[in-house]
Amino acid sequence: MTHSIATIINFCSNDKLFIHHTINQVKKFSSQIIIPYCDHFYDGTPEDQSLISKTIAKHPTVKFIPFQYDPNATKTLWRGWQFILRRLTKTQVWGPQHWICHARLLGTTYLKKNIKYVLFLDADEVPDGKRFKGWLDTKNYQKYNAIKSANYWYFRSPKHQATTFEDSSLLVKRTSLTQAVFMDHDERNATYNSIPHPKKRMVLGLDSKPMIHHYGWAKPKANLLKKVKTWGHSKDRNWTKLIEKEFQNPFSGTDFIYHRRFTTVKPFLHL
Repeated sequence: MTHSIATIINFCSNDKLFIHHTINQVKKFSSQIIIPYCDHFYDGTPEDQSLISKTIAKHPTVKFIPFQYDPNATKTLWRGWQFILRRLTKTQVWGPQHWICHARLLGTTYLKKNIKYVLFLDADEVPDGKRFKGWLDTKNYQKYNAIKSANYWYFRSPKHQATTFEDSSLLVKRTSLTQAVFMDHDERNATYNSIPHPKKRMVLGLDSKPMIHHYGWAKPKANLLKKVKTWGHSKDRNWTKLIEKEFQNPFSGTDFIYHRRFTTVKPFLHL
């Protein structure tokens, strides 16, 4: 049995290692799967349309939604001006985050009439579909307008699992979407914060463990270099220099982003 849940997955070809796994896991509990994708990466370089076409062909039951890139919507301002202007408007988002937010908002316009909840994922956030469905089957989530599920976080490899959990995914009651803020630099956190209670963060599975595996930084060097050129924090630090330095040596046991501790695990995914 699936639930009256639509899953909207943000996707680009740089997530090719994970997208099929994410879709196959999501199919275990979703009534509808929606994947918005852009004709360019968010730094303006053309997408790998051949790979996207192959992904679409492999998943005929998934609704893929193309949208066009507009360079005028991604002009990056000095961060001080961004801070000031964000206080003056709730709808303007600069840089790559404009498209990240736009994709999620676009996905909500394609929801089927029977959908009651919407799960927002990135392509490299892979649920454990069986355990996630078991948690959904309790119907406890129906008490809330919004839920952020805890997830495992990985660095360099799917076997390097941080001992600190995150909660990047977002499950929202459809009737609450009319109150939700999408176009904000804080992305899904802003959406969650804009929705009224009852809501809950860091939700664990029935076994008191996270149900989602986040592989955003568990990618080969080439994929990480592409990631940091296009993601919403591209101007925060000299990511390219940090990645180049990181891959000069074997994994040190911590990451350069959050400086977390790690344990070695049997990978949930075999890439």
